[in-house]
Amino acid sequence: MSEFTYGNIIRASDKTKLVEHLPTGTPTLKLSEDWFAFFTPKDGEFVASQQLKTLSAYCPIMYFTHLEDHGWGFEIFNKGEVVSDLQIMYGLTDEEVDELLAEYEGAEDTFLDGYLKQNPRADAFSVFDLTKEQIKSLEELFAGNVSFEKGEFEAVEKFKEILGIEEMSLIRYERTEGREEIEYI
Repeated sequence: MSEFTYGNIIRASDKTKLVEHLPTGTPTLKLSEDWFAFFTPKDGEFVASQQLKTLSAYCPIMYFTHLEDHGWGFEIFNKGEVVSDLQIMYGLTDEEVDELLAEYEGAEDTFLDGYLKQNPRADAFSVFDLTKEQIKSLEELFAGNVSFEKGEFEAVEKFKEILGIEEMSLIRYERTEGREEIEYI
């Protein structure tokens, strides 16, 4: 059985800019000294909550998802726009690829051997005040095989390591209740 992780990540330094705009009772998690996560009932497996467009007016937000052996991805929202995104689905059948092509009409060039690859712009991560080294590491990760065959499961762990969000694991809105590290707004 796969373990699904998904939620919204911001810089810890932006927490005060955003917290007052989140609904009372929103579960939050300090991932590290640099990162802070919050979870909403509208978060989905590969679909970010629509409220992120509005909330990203206050600070940049990354929606992160890791569906263990099904795939992983992210969307960076900044000032109401998605400025970088990536969605990788492992082992899609030809029929599933056809369904996705129909859903993403005209996006044939975003599919590579059964994997969905959208717009993973490493430079967009500069909204999170990453170092030049971190952005260069992301560029290398996105330029390489982030999802193909050997090492396909390693790319997401490398991504998390580069950002320093390793603690974003085995957590989502439905898994926040009763966890002592979760705080509520």
